[in-house]
Amino acid sequence: MKRIRTILATAIALTLAAACSSGTDDSGSASDSGAGGTVTLRYAMWDEVQKPPIEKSLAEFTKLHPDIKVTIELNNWNDYWSKLQTQIAGRTAPDVFWDHVAYFPQFSQQGVLTDIGPRVQADKIDMSIYDPKLVEGWQVEGKTYGLPKDWDTIALVYSTAALKEAGLTPADLEGLTWNPDDGGTFVEVLRKLTVDESGKHPGEAGFDEKKIKRYGIAMQAPTGQQDWWNFALQNGCRLQDQPWGKWTIDQPACVEAIQFVQDLRLKYHVAVPAAVTNPPNGPSLDQVVGRGDAATAMDGSWMLRAYNTALPDGGFGVADLPAGPAGKGSVYNGLSEAIYAGTEHPEEAWELVKWLASPDSQKIVAEAGSVWPGIPSLNDVFVQAWQAKGVDVTGFKKAAEGTTMGYPLTPSSATYNVKALEIFNQVWLGQMSAQDAATKINSESNNAIK
Repeated sequence: MKRIRTILATAIALTLAAACSSGTDDSGSASDSGAGGTVTLRYAMWDEVQKPPIEKSLAEFTKLHPDIKVTIELNNWNDYWSKLQTQIAGRTAPDVFWDHVAYFPQFSQQGVLTDIGPRVQADKIDMSIYDPKLVEGWQVEGKTYGLPKDWDTIALVYSTAALKEAGLTPADLEGLTWNPDDGGTFVEVLRKLTVDESGKHPGEAGFDEKKIKRYGIAMQAPTGQQDWWNFALQNGCRLQDQPWGKWTIDQPACVEAIQFVQDLRLKYHVAVPAAVTNPPNGPSLDQVVGRGDAATAMDGSWMLRAYNTALPDGGFGVADLPAGPAGKGSVYNGLSEAIYAGTEHPEEAWELVKWLASPDSQKIVAEAGSVWPGIPSLNDVFVQAWQAKGVDVTGFKKAAEGTTMGYPLTPSSATYNVKALEIFNQVWLGQMSAQDAATKINSESNNAIK
C-alpha cells in the first residue's frame, strides 16, 4: 500500500455542496443505469498491487448485488489526489473513493463526504470487529465518514544478506533502545551494519565517513511519518495538544527526536545522506536497501511488495522499531472507502462500502498479502500469506499492537505537509537546526488553523 511517500499537498479549494450530483463521468456523460435498472458505481483507488484482490472481492459483491456494476478508476498516488480534487470541484467525483487521514480533515469540513453513521446504526453494523483506534480516526463532531479498510505502521525492514555479512541475526534487531545522548544500542547495531570501502566501521580507527560502502539505515519521510514522528513518540513528544488541536512540535521532547534523526546522518554517520534520500526526488527506500547501499530502512508496511521485488526469495525481513526514553511506539493509521456526498446512488454506494469493510471482503484482500486488514482478527491471515513467501512480517504487527500514534488530524495538514517537506530537507542536510525547524513549522502550521 503506497501512502505518504511524496505528499505535496496544497490547500484544497472545494465548492461542493452536499446536494451536488456526481452522476457524470470525466467527460460529463451520465452514469450508466442500464436495462433492468443496473446501476454503475465508480470506485477510485491508487494502489495497483491491491487491484487484483479487490477485483476478486468485487466479483463476489456482484454475485450478491447483480444490479450493481462497479468500475475501478486507478491512478497513482500523486495523480490520484490532483485528479480527485479536480473532479470534486467539477462535481464529477467517483461515487466511492479511497480516503487518507491526511486529506480527511479538509474533506470532512467541506461537505465532500457522506456521514454513514445513520446507515451503520440502521444496518446494525458490528463496529467492535474493527480496531477502535482506526474507527476514531474517521469520526468527528458525532459523525462517521468511513469504516476501517486497512491499517499500516512503521517498522525496521532489513536485508537478510546485509545482516549475515555483518555477523548479525534478526534477533539482534529486537529489543534495541536509543537515547539522545549516545544513541544507545540502536546506534551500536547500526555502526556494525555500516562499513566503509576499506571494511572499517564508525568509531574504528581509519574509518572514512566520505567513502562508506553500506550504511546501517536509510530514512525518507516528507512529513515525519516514517522517521522522526516515531522517535518523537518514543521520546514522550506529542505532535498536537489534542486531535484537531494545535501543533506542539516545538517542545523539547519533539526537538530531541528531530535532532536524533539528523545525528544518525551527520554525527554517527550510520544513515544514508539526505543528499541521496531527500524527497521528492530521492530513490525509494526499497531501492536503496535492494542495491546494498543500506542494510535497513525505517519504512511503512504499505511498501512490502516493493521490498519483495527489490529483495526477492525471502531476502528481507521486518523487525520492530527500537524503544526510546519513553518506551516503544510507532505511527499507526489506515484508509477508508469514502462515499462522495454528491453521489446519485447513495444506497448502492453504501452497499459497496459495507461489503468492502466486511470480514468476507477483507479476508480476500488479506489472503493476497496486499494490505493489513482493518479487522484485527484477520491479521494472522496476512502474516500467513507472507510466511508462504518466506518473509516474516510480524515486526509490523508488533508495532501496531504496542503504543501507537495516529496520523495527526488537523485542518492545517496542507500547510504542514508543504512546510515539513521544505524545512526538514534542510535539517537533514545540516542547513537548519532542529529547534529552528520545529519552531518555524509549528508556528506556520498553527497560523493556518482557522
